[in-house]
Amino acid sequence: LPPPAYAQGAPVALQGEARANATAAANRYLNSYSRLQARFTQSSPGGGRSAGTLYIQKPGRMRFQYDAPAQLLVVADGRVVAVRDNELRTTERTPLRSTPLNIILGQNIDLERNARVLRVSQSGPWQMITVRDRAGHMDGQITLQFNDGRLRSWDVIDATGARTRVTLSNVTEPGSLAAGLFRLPAAADRPGRA
Repeated sequence: LPPPAYAQGAPVALQGEARANATAAANRYLNSYSRLQARFTQSSPGGGRSAGTLYIQKPGRMRFQYDAPAQLLVVADGRVVAVRDNELRTTERTPLRSTPLNIILGQNIDLERNARVLRVSQSGPWQMITVRDRAGHMDGQITLQFNDGRLRSWDVIDATGARTRVTLSNVTEPGSLAAGLFRLPAAADRPGRA
């Protein structure tokens, strides 16, 4: 399934009952699973593309395992998101609540209650819901893109306006995931550490 190209024309904003129904359907899907595994393709603001495997275990746990030659690993352990760059030998840590991932990793997700819904729109079979953090912990916003009632991709727009798209494929709901997937990597930027 290709990412939304909106070939049917510009997205149309939904209002009233249509908006409420789209948001309720998104909540139902986001609450329908506790574990998810998928392939992902990431398109970065500079035009770069990378791929890998995504693991989610709610609440709060996520891992982006990038394929080689990418040197990145992103792990959320329920409280902190760690971004490890093995090439630069650095590990950046950010509180989960300060990232857009927090909005989709909750135990009981209610987009209207947990976030500020900026826009709900539709283009053909695609429904897009743009939200930002209600509590003000997070800069930027995330647009969740649904097709056939399932989350297929999302765009994160950071505080500078740069857009990163993550597109999912081969989505499964495994019965269990290894706990080690969600352990933060040891800091790579300390002398003497690999």
